[in-house]
Parts: sequence; structure tokens; C-alpha cells
Amino acid sequence: MLIYLQLSLGVNKIQEEGNSKDSYLSKRALLELTSFYDTLEDVSSMHFGRYSLSWPKFNALIRLYMAGERGLTQSELSKKMLVSRANITGLIERLEKEDLVVRGTDPSDKRVLRVSLSNRAAILMNAFLPVHNNFINKVMSALNTHEKEVFISLLEKLKKGLDSV
Repeated sequence: MLIYLQLSLGVNKIQEEGNSKDSYLSKRALLELTSFYDTLEDVSSMHFGRYSLSWPKFNALIRLYMAGERGLTQSELSKKMLVSRANITGLIERLEKEDLVVRGTDPSDKRVLRVSLSNRAAILMNAFLPVHNNFINKVMSALNTHEKEVFISLLEKLKKGLDSV
């Protein structure tokens, strides 16, 4: 929160120095987006923590859940999560220690290891997903349907704009 206040004061100082309104709004918008993300991260951590999860754990488990009984190779999972193979190996090892995933050889190629949800993780996901969907709806409830559509469009536009940076 202190960083937010310092940045906010900095943005106000920049405006006072005579920069254009557009320049000020650019800084202010990025500040608000950053502040929202920080708050969302804090709230999400508490939400996931109630089920002994974190964002990376949930990200891996939901992808394995969606893959079904066959699971995914470590390489497939790392690509879907956009993380390195070294990071996925450590995450899978931690999930395995918590009895949330199992590793086994691929029936069609014994050299390939597949990762799938354990029975414990399947039960956890079945209990957590309705709660998580409710959480998402509450987070986004301040916006109506049209505002959500506009928000998504604007975020996509900003993402494309990052390509030129």
C-alpha cells in the first residue's frame, strides 16, 4: 500500500509539472491496473490458501483436470503453463509429495512420463471448482455484462500494444 501511495503522489507530481492530460492518464491507468493486480493477488492468495493451494498449484491441477485420466507429459504441462521444464519439474515434485499428482509411464512409449491427478486431487478439484467459480463471479461482479466485454477488449488491445514496446 505504501508503494501505491508513493506512486500515486508521483503521478500527481508529474501532472503538476505540466505534462499532457493523456500522459497523466496513461500513468494513472497503469498505476490503477498495478494496484488492482496487487490487491487481486492478495485476495486470491487467501482464497487459494483456504484449500492449501497457490496459483501455480491450481494452474497445474486445473490443466491436468481438464486433460482427464490420461494426463499430460511434463513437457505438455510446461507449455500449457508457460513455464520452463526446470520449473515444472520442481512443481510436479512438490505436488507429488502432497499426493496431488501421480507420475507414470505412457502405455504407448515407456520412455515418456505422464502426469495425472491423484484421487485426492480429483476430490479436491471437484470441491474447489464451484467455490472458485463463485469467487471469480464475485471479483467481477462490480462490472455489468457490457462493461466486462469492453474490459476484455481493452485488455486485449493493451496486450497487442506491448508487442511494440
